[in-house]
Amino acid sequence: MTLERGNSLMPVHAATLMWPTGIATGAGAVAGALSFLLALPAVTIAGPIGTAIFWFALVGGGVALLGGKGDRRARRWAGQYPWRFAGGPAVLAGIGITLASLFSMGFFGAVVTGVASAAVIWVVLGIIGMVAGNKAA
Repeated sequence: MTLERGNSLMPVHAATLMWPTGIATGAGAVAGALSFLLALPAVTIAGPIGTAIFWFALVGGGVALLGGKGDRRARRWAGQYPWRFAGGPAVLAGIGITLASLFSMGFFGAVVTGVASAAVIWVVLGIIGMVAGNKAA
């Protein structure tokens, strides 16, 4: 796959080339564990899994945009097209949150939750990429 302008798969590809798996996994695990402990009397699992997926995508995307590691071409592309880059983690998190909350909320509730979470991640990562994206990478 080439890293060119107009490539439709570039957001996901750029995210995977720059993704800080250790930091993102740690953030997701801590957020999910804290959410599970706060919801312990109810013993629900869908909420903590959704929280873990949300923070995994948000922290991973933010560190990928702000960090200096990863492929320089992918960082430059993400700096030039921050809203396209933000779409990759947002869509993946939205799908994951929808699937995690499908059985506890029903179909419509899960879809609304997934779309709302994806929109929040997209806006936050898009603003981070616009303001502090590494355009000169």
